[in-house]
Amino acid sequence: MHVLYAKNSSIIYCALLHAYGFDRLKIPAIAPTFFANIAKMMGIEISFRDVKLDFSSDADVVHNFFESFTPKAKIVFQNWGECVGDAEVFVMKRADCVKLVIKNEKIAKKVELFLDGGVQRGRLWNYDVVDVGIKNLRRPCEEDGQQAIEESNEVVEFFEEKFRGSPYFDILKIGQKTLKTQYPILLKPSLYCPKEDIFAELREKGVHVEVRFKPLYRMSFFQGDFLPGAEELYKALLLLPMKKDVVKPLFEVLDKYRYRGCSF
Repeated sequence: MHVLYAKNSSIIYCALLHAYGFDRLKIPAIAPTFFANIAKMMGIEISFRDVKLDFSSDADVVHNFFESFTPKAKIVFQNWGECVGDAEVFVMKRADCVKLVIKNEKIAKKVELFLDGGVQRGRLWNYDVVDVGIKNLRRPCEEDGQQAIEESNEVVEFFEEKFRGSPYFDILKIGQKTLKTQYPILLKPSLYCPKEDIFAELREKGVHVEVRFKPLYRMSFFQGDFLPGAEELYKALLLLPMKKDVVKPLFEVLDKYRYRGCSF
């Protein structure tokens, strides 16, 4: 295993795409926008892959947002912690520190060269630019994150106990090897229609919920076919802050809107 440290996950993604020399790339339809933006900028043909309700996908590069599945891909972006799944490269971010774990020595050297600005160094001030690159390497930042992981696991366990069997939403099985910064819930179909009102009212109550993962093919810059799993997640997903005091206001708001229903 080869370990590198850098500052910015988007630049790392550039380095990885350059090192692999992809002509085509399979991307999950609910991936972060930079997965598609950077690939398109680098002239790589992209195709979107549908996702399952645990966020897993048959793609070359995946993002294991919540440690809700065990990935198998070339490149895995994940939360800080242990490497989860089977991949050639793991990228894990915490604050301004990004850690890369790379199995292939040739790929590792290409990535390191890119992140050093494409510079091949000689003696003293003698150096040459031998490839494209963007300087982004940093010193090791392996601060102990185990306590933070344990604290986030405690909140996950609390939520699982409180939310299990909820009539309003479903929950995912969340692993315990990585740091969680948000907790996902998947609203029942009857709450899809009032989702915007639910979001706004929770914000008014001080619960900083978020909504993400609009399918990439819905965006004007990209094109692609309708994918059922991605659409389902887009309609259902709410992200909760990792705070135990969100439980009461969450249930109060969802109970208020459960009578509205939703018809298609």
